[in-house]
Amino acid sequence: MTSRLITTWSEYDRAVQELLDLAPRVLQIFDQDLSPLKLERAQRIAALRELLATREDDKRLTIIVQNADFVRQYSPQLLQLLRVFAPALTIIQSPAHLATLQDSLLIADGRHALIRFQRDHARARLIVDDASECAPYVLRFDEILATGGDPLSPTTLGL
Repeated sequence: MTSRLITTWSEYDRAVQELLDLAPRVLQIFDQDLSPLKLERAQRIAALRELLATREDDKRLTIIVQNADFVRQYSPQLLQLLRVFAPALTIIQSPAHLATLQDSLLIADGRHALIRFQRDHARARLIVDDASECAPYVLRFDEILATGGDPLSPTTLGL
């Protein structure tokens, strides 16, 4: 059980990879637009693909974004994963009334978490292997998810 404070973007970047390397079964992400997480990197897409590729019922990746434009425009590999692995992968744009939320959550298996306190700053807390410390953040994610939102489609509709 460890918890440490992250204060720089490079530390934050390493912490994201550290959480993905723990090979979680359930991954929950809440972020403004996913850009600081850099999920399009080859190593991160591979980790997400590995999470989703095993067709076990308890494998799940749920992503909630406040602004889906970044995902639609700059995350083609993530959208490809959505095409291949739905419904194990869900990407939801949160309702407009949640636009004022400033934090970012990355929660793995309810035991590991990376919490960025303010979306414009790297200051964050990394929690490894401590379900009781992660519990309030899991609850917060569940509350955000319960507000609803619009699921992203992996395909572009139109003429």
